[in-house]
Amino acid sequence: MTTTPAHRKAPNYPPPLTCVNIWKLLLCVLLPLFAACTADYSPATPAGDLLPPDTYPLQIASLTIAADGQPGTRLADNGNATSWQPNDQVMVSLGDKQAIYTYNADGTWQSDAPLYWQNKAPQTVNAWYPVAGEIDFTQQDIQGLTYLLKAEPVEATYGQEEPVNLTFHHQLAKVRVVLSGAKAQDVAAVTVRSYPKSMNDKGALGARTDDDPIYVPMLQTTYEGQPCWEATLRPGTLQADDSFKVAKEGGTPMQVVLDEDISIKAGEVYTININVEQAPIDLGTYEGTTLTVSGEAVITGKNDNLQIILQAGADVTLQNAELSYTGLSPILCQGDASLTLAGSNTLTATSVAWNFETGTGIYVESGTLTIDAESGASLTINRTGGGANQQYGAGIGVTENANLIINGGTIIVDEIASQGYDSGAGIGGLYDETSGNITIAGGTITIGQPSWWSAGIGGGGSGNCKNITITGSSTVITVAKGSSNDHYIGCSKLSGNVEGTITIGGGATVNGTRYDNTHTGPL
Repeated sequence: MTTTPAHRKAPNYPPPLTCVNIWKLLLCVLLPLFAACTADYSPATPAGDLLPPDTYPLQIASLTIAADGQPGTRLADNGNATSWQPNDQVMVSLGDKQAIYTYNADGTWQSDAPLYWQNKAPQTVNAWYPVAGEIDFTQQDIQGLTYLLKAEPVEATYGQEEPVNLTFHHQLAKVRVVLSGAKAQDVAAVTVRSYPKSMNDKGALGARTDDDPIYVPMLQTTYEGQPCWEATLRPGTLQADDSFKVAKEGGTPMQVVLDEDISIKAGEVYTININVEQAPIDLGTYEGTTLTVSGEAVITGKNDNLQIILQAGADVTLQNAELSYTGLSPILCQGDASLTLAGSNTLTATSVAWNFETGTGIYVESGTLTIDAESGASLTINRTGGGANQQYGAGIGVTENANLIINGGTIIVDEIASQGYDSGAGIGGLYDETSGNITIAGGTITIGQPSWWSAGIGGGGSGNCKNITITGSSTVITVAKGSSNDHYIGCSKLSGNVEGTITIGGGATVNGTRYDNTHTGPL
């Protein structure tokens, strides 16, 4: 939509002194450029074809920006109209002459060398923005969106009755990214794959100045009251598999995969909805026997020979995963890390004969592992092995220099396959090893019978245990012990020692008893 003020007919002889006044609302909004009379006399029009220099100014009625795309696809800062800013410059040409007009803070435009008719012959009038230089796509997050506008050429004649009207068209495409999903609020940066710079050929998009595309930052803004990310780009194709990345504050950018390639055209805006649910790692297609995680990851699928190592800072969601490993443990924690259960998950830990340190479902070697769970999520830990005299690890093993916190989920640690041999605790120490600190503040936990001399929660074999805290009205624990000589929660009565404090309370239920009042000591 364009609103154009009534045109003034050019006088037979234009005044010698003019000023130019322009205002703009981006996208189909009128930008009038008027030549106003400022003197009370005019020279006579010469009879020949040549005109006196600097005497007859080009009369321009308006500059408008066309709606190149369908309704709702027009380019604009923040999805709304934008205005010229002081010191913005537009280049206008008349034949082979050019003049720069600069926008002033008072809303006027001024040129140090305005355009004048040199003769009476028809001339082509052009205009473009910006006036010159490369088009830089790499600073849009700091300097605002990059624009490139070119007017349709107009054939004009000196003394024509109607002043010149110029219509601009956008030479770039605009891309808007709207984020949704559980991780959307964590995103601090969105980048898009783009060529860094291109030439400005008098408003037309020229050649790329660098053949290698990079990921350029997008501008964080709002559209219709909703947060989004925007950038203008060269027309072309956004490849589905490598066009966008998202990152949380201080985090490593993660690749986003679109459903399909998207062709983008000049003068149109494309809204792309990205659901920020971290792309899962599929164990079924993962190659190798070790998966090391130091940041966020969603792990799903089935693998019969893989160990996941959680390094400090790991934030892993185990989602419908089925993982087996022969050796120490399918999941090894080596620093402060978080594990969230989603869906139904199974860990199978297979022992190596005569090795007490193998066959543990989750092994917290150092740091603190915190286990949370989505609604209805579960984890089943199976300990298995082959042959006579087989040893078994702990369901969840915690070394004396580590800590375990369980906040929720349905967790099942099965009983060992054959009683009488050696095993670690259901949750706690490996056989003959001291257990670290254990806190259970939520969840439904069932622990099957370990071997002789091992507690269900606490020390394994003749190992000691440190602090054990069980609390929370949503905590329900059903726990077995190795024999009558062992504690359900604590350690072996014959050969283990409680080095810390065992506290059960806060409404937690253990083996059918609700502990509204605090119980202190082994159970």
